Amino acid sequence: MKKSLMAAAVAVAVVAAGCGGNKPVTPPQAAAQVVQKPVGVRAVTPAAQLESSVLQATGSVRARQAATLSAQASGPLTRVTVDVGDKVKRGQVLAQIDASNARIAADQARASKAAAEAALDGATTEVERARTLAQSGSLPRASLDKAEVGYRQAKAQVEQAAAALASAQEALRDASLTAPFDGVITSKSKNQGDYVSPGTAIFGLVNTDALEVRAAVPEAFVDRVKMGTLVKGTLNPSGAPFEAKVRSLGATIDEQTRTVEVLADVLPAKDEGARLRAGALVELDFSATLASDDAQAQAGLFLPAQAVNAKGQQGFVWVVRDGKAQRRDVKVERVLPGFVRVVQGLGPAERVVADASLPLQDGTAVQVVQ
Repeated sequence: MKKSLMAAAVAVAVVAAGCGGNKPVTPPQAAAQVVQKPVGVRAVTPAAQLESSVLQATGSVRARQAATLSAQASGPLTRVTVDVGDKVKRGQVLAQIDASNARIAADQARASKAAAEAALDGATTEVERARTLAQSGSLPRASLDKAEVGYRQAKAQVEQAAAALASAQEALRDASLTAPFDGVITSKSKNQGDYVSPGTAIFGLVNTDALEVRAAVPEAFVDRVKMGTLVKGTLNPSGAPFEAKVRSLGATIDEQTRTVEVLADVLPAKDEGARLRAGALVELDFSATLASDDAQAQAGLFLPAQAVNAKGQQGFVWVVRDGKAQRRDVKVERVLPGFVRVVQGLGPAERVVADASLPLQDGTAVQVVQ
């Protein structure tokens, strides 16, 4: 009986061992590897060329000729001939200051000049007679010297009178406020009857036919913008197109924005589209300007700067291959804010992790999510 119980116990143990043999024990490290999930990443493919939007710069329109016209004389305004919005021509009288006193002063100066000229005529006749008599010995030397002095004094008085007349005439002209160039009246601060004095602002004048765009261009591509080249622009917010010609490039870089000031002259519109006005915001597209550069300078594969971990020209990217991250050393060149050009180490069809700062290693399982 005891032998039968022992045999049964051994049989049970053997069966239990056999069942357990179908499920081997999994080491803790292996179990951790089984439950590890792929890291979700965004991936990008290198672009053969940059989108035009990254080659744009925001600017503002301003007039190349703008002036505040102020009074040059004192007195009440007797006439104001223009209003805000009026187009005026160069030399056109815009306002008249009471010129009665200036006119009287000019008349007096003119009369004084005429009297001085008459005295000079008499002194000229006198000195010529004295010179003739002195040559024949009929006139003492002292009398000739006196005549010479009288002549020089008369001549100086004529010059003095002429200067006084010119000053009076200038004061008379100052009583009339004229346009220094063609343009449009943008402001008027005084009306007929108001008293003004030298320096009192009366009108604002802007030449609307000579406009320029001031744009802050990123330093990364400003050196490829050439003076004299044409750029296309659009007016905000209407989107109306226009063209401008680059006139000057700034000599310094703004330390805060890392941009360079570019000035471009607005070209006359070819059709009756939206008219640009001083103060308007515009977008300048420099993509055509850069595309006209040599092919060697434009060749390459472009990536967002965030996708590359680089110091200077040397760096690396994470390439997605067979569901795993693979480190790839690359050589890059910064071309625009936020973008680099990969010149070595990467193919055009490879997918690159968009954020190179992720804590990845060679062989890390990744899953591309968009």
